[in-house]
Amino acid sequence: MDFHMCSRKHPLFDDHEEQFPLYRKRHLRNWSDRVLQHNSLTASCSHSCMCEACVNRRTNHPTACTRLSEQTTSWANTQNSVKKVLEHLKSKQTTDCIFLDDSVNSKFLAFHRDITDECGAEDKQHSWGVIEKQEEIIMYGPYYPNYNNGEHSEDIIVKQTQEFLESGDTSEDWKVYVFTVNSPCLARNTEPCMLTLVHKAQEWWRLYRVKTHIGFIRCWGFKGTKENLYKDINYRQVECINQSANYESYVKVSEKITDLNPLCKSVFYIAKHLLESGQENFSLISTVQKQDWRSYFKTMSSIFESKPEDEKNLLTQELNTSFEAAEVLLSGKTESFEQYLERGRTFTLSYAFSSLVCDAVQTEMRLRFEQCWREMVQDKYAEFIREKLTDEFNQCTIHLFIKDILQFTEMYLKIGKLQF
Repeated sequence: MDFHMCSRKHPLFDDHEEQFPLYRKRHLRNWSDRVLQHNSLTASCSHSCMCEACVNRRTNHPTACTRLSEQTTSWANTQNSVKKVLEHLKSKQTTDCIFLDDSVNSKFLAFHRDITDECGAEDKQHSWGVIEKQEEIIMYGPYYPNYNNGEHSEDIIVKQTQEFLESGDTSEDWKVYVFTVNSPCLARNTEPCMLTLVHKAQEWWRLYRVKTHIGFIRCWGFKGTKENLYKDINYRQVECINQSANYESYVKVSEKITDLNPLCKSVFYIAKHLLESGQENFSLISTVQKQDWRSYFKTMSSIFESKPEDEKNLLTQELNTSFEAAEVLLSGKTESFEQYLERGRTFTLSYAFSSLVCDAVQTEMRLRFEQCWREMVQDKYAEFIREKLTDEFNQCTIHLFIKDILQFTEMYLKIGKLQF
């Protein structure tokens, strides 16, 4: 595979189709001071049992390999793995993020600064890799996913790393660093990236005695933001959950509501726990873009549909003026559900319509505006709850996966969230 130098300070990646890989190869004497400060990741034999005999016994023993294979196979069964995560969340056990230790984290930070200096900052999904030798450091990437052909950014990192390791005389002091914005996926049509990386890390250790470190910024879980476990939680579901003391009473109430699909028991208790944890503030502006929020008020124009053309034009202009005034309600500050409703009520009562609008139409417009405002706040509050539940689920998924895997791979693989 050919490697090319990054030719522009901030490469443009249009729809993730073009790839401009960065390939840097530097001797340590030319490396930045922050990377020169090499923190050894290998503890002494007396402390962590790193002598060759112990390492071989732990990582190459057929039983250890078999148990790791069984564990990854278990996680490859997405249906059962999802149930496992839901049960953990339902039990209210702790699911804090698992962070990489300070020494590994500092290495990632140093590499990240150099990649950013070379190619610019980027928040969307991408990956890059680093091979750290005793005398030089090889950096490759950033790479972006090409979803049209099902290729994830981590797929490219695995291929590049494999070729580097196969082409050189590796030694035990080599280390591989894999960075990805979102944690490697745990569900897709082909083998998930996370499982591929775990298997490759085991292979690279077995063949080359190379250790692997995987760092990420956000927990992606199985499907990331596309996770649909909580898709049925709308505001009516939220009301129903809040009114129910337990799952049995919830089912009875939900069955009486038209078009309301009852949640499964685990999802009900997880959602109820979140709702009972306290009224949380949220931001309308983060979910309702200014160019889209008026769609919630499109029924207001029906108030004057039957009016004469001249009067209809006047009222349409007055309606647009009121929308412009109402945009102040979408300020970036976060507030509670009730505070947002009160905002709408206050605006409705205090807004001064033109004297050309008769009292009857003014009254109807005020009532309709408050109704539409309430529906928008309800919708966005439910969206906020879904996002919170999804984030919690994704974090728990990665937490459990890392705990399951690292008990078999502690000698050659570290996975965790980065602290930037």
